[in-house]
Amino acid sequence: MRESETRFRTMLDAAPVMIWMSDTDRLCTFFNKRWLDFTGRTLEQEMGNGWSEGVHPDDFERCLSVYVSSFDARKDFTMEYRLRRRDGVYRWILDTGVPQEDVDGTFLGYVGSCVDITDRRQAEEKFRSALEFLPVAILMVDQHGRIVLANEQTEKLFGYQRDELIAQPATMLVPQLLGDSGAMPQSETLRIAHASTVGAPCDLFARRKDGTEFPVEAGLKTVRFEDDETVLAVIIDKTERYELYQNRQQLAHLTRVSMMAQLAVSLAHELNQPLTSILGNTQAAQRFMATDPVDLAEVLEILKDIVQETNRASEIIRRIRTFLKKGEREIAPLDPVAVIRDAVQLLQFDAIARGMRMSVHYDATPATVHGDKVQLQQVMLNLLLNAFDAMDGRPASDRMVAVSITLQSPQVVRVAVRDRGAGLPGDLLALIFNPFVTSKSQGLGLGLSISRTIIEMHGGRLWAENNTDQGATFYFTLPVGDAA
Repeated sequence: MRESETRFRTMLDAAPVMIWMSDTDRLCTFFNKRWLDFTGRTLEQEMGNGWSEGVHPDDFERCLSVYVSSFDARKDFTMEYRLRRRDGVYRWILDTGVPQEDVDGTFLGYVGSCVDITDRRQAEEKFRSALEFLPVAILMVDQHGRIVLANEQTEKLFGYQRDELIAQPATMLVPQLLGDSGAMPQSETLRIAHASTVGAPCDLFARRKDGTEFPVEAGLKTVRFEDDETVLAVIIDKTERYELYQNRQQLAHLTRVSMMAQLAVSLAHELNQPLTSILGNTQAAQRFMATDPVDLAEVLEILKDIVQETNRASEIIRRIRTFLKKGEREIAPLDPVAVIRDAVQLLQFDAIARGMRMSVHYDATPATVHGDKVQLQQVMLNLLLNAFDAMDGRPASDRMVAVSITLQSPQVVRVAVRDRGAGLPGDLLALIFNPFVTSKSQGLGLGLSISRTIIEMHGGRLWAENNTDQGATFYFTLPVGDAA
């Protein structure tokens, strides 16, 4: 037995971690060489409760409480505390204790192992300090979906104190943060985190302590600390951005209404034509019905004309109502040629009234873009009306707007609106898309700014260039298919 014990102690002395053992009275009976080398004390000094003399005074009560309560319950424990090294410097120790039993189940005491985690703690502290400087809410969530860390911005955003958040489910703040259910198994929490990145956030609603809800953008990322994996959640308040978006939507709608007011005369003239035709055909039909015998073939032809003109008037009204509608963006697959042709059709009579000619050229290669039809038509109408204004007062031969739709690359459609006006002054060319900048005496300077915002929201780009010969050309691009 002595030889066996000697070999056992020799093995413990060779272990790469600090090891201790205690008896059934909570008194330590053994410390290996690694522990004694660390503390610089003898085995006799550490025996019994002597080891506790090296524990930092601020950690002693907590350390003793964990040890005694675990000992009485005969359960495993893990605790962190500062232990004085032989040079007098305190180092953070991770201490893990396990109860020991013999083959009959008789309790023999505890055996524990300790590792120096000071470097890890310092790295964690630096990480935590860095999180405090970020202007967004940061949560660290354990594998069970519970909060283990929250930065100062989280307190400000949600109205909780940090000690109210620790150990609470993260779904208390953002119900859909970890999917449809906050009470999900550990593997599912990690799967969601692995599948999510901060670079690919999702739009959710969060809940403050007072119960109010607000829009947020949330992203998840797994962070590994040695063998532990934690989910890092970045939460950004989108309230101001949402309000800005709503204001932009309102401004865009008001701009469309203003456009329709500008086109009221030409649209009334356009609508008057099919209505006049319907009236004339109806009167002719009445005359034919009064004859004897009735020429049914002629009446049927008149009724056919009435149906066609009614459909024409209905389409004009539909285009106007669609353009004037107010609501959220409706993203759908669109044929850019069809969208632009509809916009050109809306301006047909205004162009005739102002002596303008329009032409549309497009590639035969079909392409599909994803976007809101009304908003894209708004951009097109703005560019066409600006082209008309640029050519007012020019000779009749110069009043020509050329629209081209080309496939710039397999992923990009480019639309160009070319006029033959006076062009843009050099200083204005760089500023023309800024709000309230305009070359018109009666203009507000919002049309191009709104148009650029719309195109950028669709993933494209809007810019202008002076032509080498005459006038200016406005270009915008839109992503195609999967690129959208």
